[in-house]
Order: sequence, then C-alpha cells, then structure tokens
Amino acid sequence: MGHKKLITTNPSKQYPDFLSQVAKKVLQKSQKPRPTIINMATNNAKEKLEKLINKENVTEIIDNYGEQYAELLLSKNAHLYRANYDVQTASLEKLLKKHYGRKKSWEMGSWVYYPWSSNMVHVLSQNDFEDLRTIRNRDLITKIEQTILFDFNVACFGMSVGSASAQALAITGVSRRIKLIDGATISGSNLNRILTGVTSVGKGKAQVISEQIYEMNPYSDVECFDKVTRENISDIFDKPWPVNLVIDEIDDIEMKVHIRVEAKKRHIPVLMATEIGDTIILDVERFDLDPNRPLFHGKVTGIEKLIETKISNYREWTKYAVNIIDPRNMSIKMQKSLLKIGTDIVTHPQLGSTVMMTGGVLAFAVKNIALKKSLNSGRYIISLERHMLAKHQTRNYKRRHKKHTKIIRASVNSM
Repeated sequence: MGHKKLITTNPSKQYPDFLSQVAKKVLQKSQKPRPTIINMATNNAKEKLEKLINKENVTEIIDNYGEQYAELLLSKNAHLYRANYDVQTASLEKLLKKHYGRKKSWEMGSWVYYPWSSNMVHVLSQNDFEDLRTIRNRDLITKIEQTILFDFNVACFGMSVGSASAQALAITGVSRRIKLIDGATISGSNLNRILTGVTSVGKGKAQVISEQIYEMNPYSDVECFDKVTRENISDIFDKPWPVNLVIDEIDDIEMKVHIRVEAKKRHIPVLMATEIGDTIILDVERFDLDPNRPLFHGKVTGIEKLIETKISNYREWTKYAVNIIDPRNMSIKMQKSLLKIGTDIVTHPQLGSTVMMTGGVLAFAVKNIALKKSLNSGRYIISLERHMLAKHQTRNYKRRHKKHTKIIRASVNSM
C-alpha cells in the first residue's frame, strides 16, 4: 500500500530453542543489488571464479549450460526441431562436441552468483543467452528490431502496477537497461497485484522486481531509486545513463506533473496505464514528437501549477485524480467504491488480473514507440466489461452508468 515496514521488532528474539537453532544456522543473505558475473572467456576467469566461491556463501550450484546451448542449436536448426528424439540427440551430440572443442563445459559461458538466493548459475555467454531468451519472438520481432528494443532504456516510476510493466518488458526482451523507482515495501495486500510470493513481504518493491529481472536475464542493468523528488528527478532521467521513455505509475500527482515537465524538456514520451476494475486506460503522451503538447492531453485545467505549489489535502488529491481518470471510464462498481474510501475501504480497489494485462499493454506501447511505429498521443480505453459483457451494452445499464457518473462528479466538486 505504498508504505514502509509497519513492524520494526525482530520476531526471532521470541523463538523457542528449536527455531532459534535453525535461525542461527542460516547466514544473513547479502543485500547486494545485482548479481556477480564471471565471463569464462576473460583472462584469469578460473581464478576469479574460485575467489568468488571462496568469498561468498554459495548454497547451490545450478548448471544447465549444456541444456541451454542444446536448445539454442535446436532452435537455430528448424529441420532438427521437427526430427524425432533419437535424431535430435545424435545430431546435438556432434554439434555440442564441436562447440566445446578442447574445453570442458564449466569453462564455457558465464557463471552468475545471485547474492539474494546464494545460487551460482551457469549460463550461456551474453549474445547466446539473449539469443536463446528471445528466439521465440521471431519473426513477430525481427533480429534487427530485437537489438533496437534491447537498447531502448526505460524508467518505471512506481512498482505496484508498474511492476507488471517492468516484468513484461524484461520477459519480452525490451529495455536491457531499466530504472525502477519506488521506495515502498511489499505488504500482504500487495500480493493481489504484484507477481511475487509471501517471502517478499517487508522487502522493497524495487528490490524484489530488480531481482526478478536479473533472474530472467543476468546481463540486464537495473538501477533502483527509493523515490522521486524535486532534487533527484534530473538524475533519474540522466544518470548513470539517459532514458528513452518513462512509464508513470505513481500516485503522487505533484510528481506526475514533474515527471512530464522533465520529459518535455528532453523530448521523451510518457506512458501511464490506469487500471480501474476490469478496464485499462492507457495514456500516451508523445513529447518526443510534440514537446509543446499540454500535460495529460489538456484534460485537467491548471494542473501545471503543481510545479510551484503542493496538494494540501486528500480531498484536493481526489479531485485531481478523478479529473485525470474521468469517471465516465469507470464501471458502476468502481464508481461506488470511490465513495467508500476512508469509511468502508482504505483505498481504491485493484485487481491482479487487470494489472497483468496492464503490463502487456504497456510493453506493446513501448515496443511500438521504440520501433518508431505510428502510436499517436491520446487516451486508449481497453474495457473487458464493455467489450465482452452484453449487459454493459444495454440502454438500461448506460442510463444507470450516466446517473452514477453525475453522482461522482457532484461528490468530487463538493469536496
């Protein structure tokens, strides 16, 4: 829910002996933010690997290098892919023997140490690994396009809904270099929409998503920032490398304005996906094509003044938020829930299934902007209810929806 840890005490102090003994045996995991990679093609690689293993607490070695390379060979030879198993294994044995030459398997590729899990994993060299990771994208994404996508740098502000976008980019092979901005910790209620497990509760959102990305592709470059402020926003955009696109998934409306102002300065596009129930609102602001276009498509009059002033209370925040989203895009259920915030529910409801779709929608938008396709600025509505439920097409439902929209507007205006 966007907060720091609620409990600061150490529960292990109250453990009985049988739990304490186990806890003492478990060494504290390293908090290093990224894995260590030993490229076996570099000088003194064996000595570096030995030094790393002696220094770190490696608890498991996972070596499926041969399986990875065998599949890469299979995928590059379509005639073998369709052959029977005996033909495949016989052919692959010859190809693998040629690949290894005089070297042993462990001397090939790279060894990756993940400090958060204490696992040592043997993977292909970077070009081979990324080729294998993305080979099933072809020819929906060509090899040339894949190279462009890898080198398209993105900053993701907010790791609740934004976590889905970062995960979708990583799994698709977009943005090898990515910035994650969120200093909040994962709470139990976040598990309904962040794709992680109960072991992540209490850990930083950006940290958890960063680890997931590195486990998808250890050759990624992930930079994590606790939060965005007026003081550090320029550094987030520019250091240690500049970004090509920004995804805004934060609740802080003042900083939403600052993000867009900084993006306009640099002619960088901004994407924002808002999930409301079973509906996704995708806002595309192509400041790269039109740096003079108004913020939020000009839908919220006077919002630029938040550069100089601050939102004074939750009521004012709600007015801005509702005007940005536009209650006409909300289902009746979602409209009713807004009136219960602060009384029956603590904040606006969100569904994990919609968040997962949001990741795909944002990845689609990033991909097409990076490849210079014709994705124009504007607001795009993807409503499963509207498209798939017959009830939502009836005149009766539309009348009821219009009535509730008026109620929401009146309630917000009276705040």
